[in-house]
Amino acid sequence: MKKTVRTAGILLHPTSLPSRYGIGDFGPSAYRFVDMLVNAKQSYWQLLPLVVPDIVGSPYASSSAFAGNWFLISPELLADDGFLPVRPEPWSDDNEPVRYREVARRKRAVLMTAWEHFSAHGTAAQRASFNAFVRRERYWLYDYALFAALKEYFGVTIPWTRWPHSLRHRRPETLATWHEKLHAQIIFHKFTQWQFDLQWRRLKRYVHAHDIRVIGDMPLFVTRDSADTWSNPHGFMLDRMGRPKLVAGVPPDYFSSRGQVWGDPLYDWKHMATNGFTWWLNRFRRSFDLYDVVRLDHFRGYVATWGVRAGSHSSRHGSWHAVPGKELFDRVQRRFPFASFIAEDLGLITNDVVTFRNYLELPGVRVLQFGFDDLGSIHALKNLSRRCVAYTGTHDNNTTRGWFTTDASRLERKRARHMLRASEKSVAWLMIKAAYASRANSVIVPLQDILNLGSEARLNTPGTRKDNWRWRFGSSDISVGMASRLRALVMQHRRRV
Repeated sequence: MKKTVRTAGILLHPTSLPSRYGIGDFGPSAYRFVDMLVNAKQSYWQLLPLVVPDIVGSPYASSSAFAGNWFLISPELLADDGFLPVRPEPWSDDNEPVRYREVARRKRAVLMTAWEHFSAHGTAAQRASFNAFVRRERYWLYDYALFAALKEYFGVTIPWTRWPHSLRHRRPETLATWHEKLHAQIIFHKFTQWQFDLQWRRLKRYVHAHDIRVIGDMPLFVTRDSADTWSNPHGFMLDRMGRPKLVAGVPPDYFSSRGQVWGDPLYDWKHMATNGFTWWLNRFRRSFDLYDVVRLDHFRGYVATWGVRAGSHSSRHGSWHAVPGKELFDRVQRRFPFASFIAEDLGLITNDVVTFRNYLELPGVRVLQFGFDDLGSIHALKNLSRRCVAYTGTHDNNTTRGWFTTDASRLERKRARHMLRASEKSVAWLMIKAAYASRANSVIVPLQDILNLGSEARLNTPGTRKDNWRWRFGSSDISVGMASRLRALVMQHRRRV
């Protein structure tokens, strides 16, 4: 990210866009949202990971570090592009909370129809495009497509560690047998990834044409039951049965007094170093293909990770495990010299993490909601540095209005009233104004705060699995006046070249 230019952007995951197909997608509403960004003179659209989410919608618990979220494929665009004989009937209101199981079932049916139509009627140009995509993405695509087909065959709730022994250990003759048996399903999953790629690249070209850049999130870990652990088990700390020896988490912090146990296996960094971090370089390659700027989620994990014994319900008794982050990023910067990063340096940040972030010359993340408890905090308005990205809140926070009314302590509310002259109704906009006026080179604001929504619009509560990732706004929620107010702030505080 440029360090000398003052910029602003909006945080909104595509699943939260309006759509009458159960979930936000890359269809017409996404283009209208970009038009709003243009009218508001924003520089960035920040997304959460575009990978396949788990069944409750978390994009931080994906079955693949590489595969795109096929829930985001627009049925409308499939029909417009000739991959469906007719446009499917809508099945939801445009702002209805996402029901992931229903979306998975309905979207898969639509995509199967599209695949069958393409198989029977695809043009020569479409087939050439598909074949080119398969060749270009072969470094991850086949393993994912085979894994996805096998999961459907054995049952999506059955982990790969319970597959037949020869399949768990990827015996070549066994893989050949299953490739032949599931050939049609494998091609179908490649097709869905091609459609994700076509629609996302078209949308990103539209974003770029309006001089806006995309910030995307790259989670540090992958889940234990993933195409990555199955196809590259030696890169993770797994036992002979494929089960994690240690799982990742974080010690107690702002978000949880018990800490968090994520359950993802730790990496075997020693093994990954022996082949030059090939898996990681491929992962960064994929991220740079999807995004213009990569936000490194849980950045401190590139210095040391918190490991907890598998099966633990609390992270209190974990321990730190060193990570060769400098060696990794030296290779990344040589391979991708124009890479642009944001370091998500929240949580328990020690001096070695700060030293490493400064070594890489990366902007860190500052959350204004955190700055009213301790006025000496790096998150306090008066302490923001230029080389940071200031947020009113993130996807893991309550909305600012919800924070003020529900989460903030009496002292925090008192300080917000005094420093911002805030009330429940005005606190979100006043915090946005304060962020824009701050020294931070970049400011990113969740759309929920711009819309002045309360706790009902919170996207995620860390440490819980119920009612997360479901929020969506409606087509009528964004007004011309809202964009005008943001544009005035941008011009006032010179946040657009």
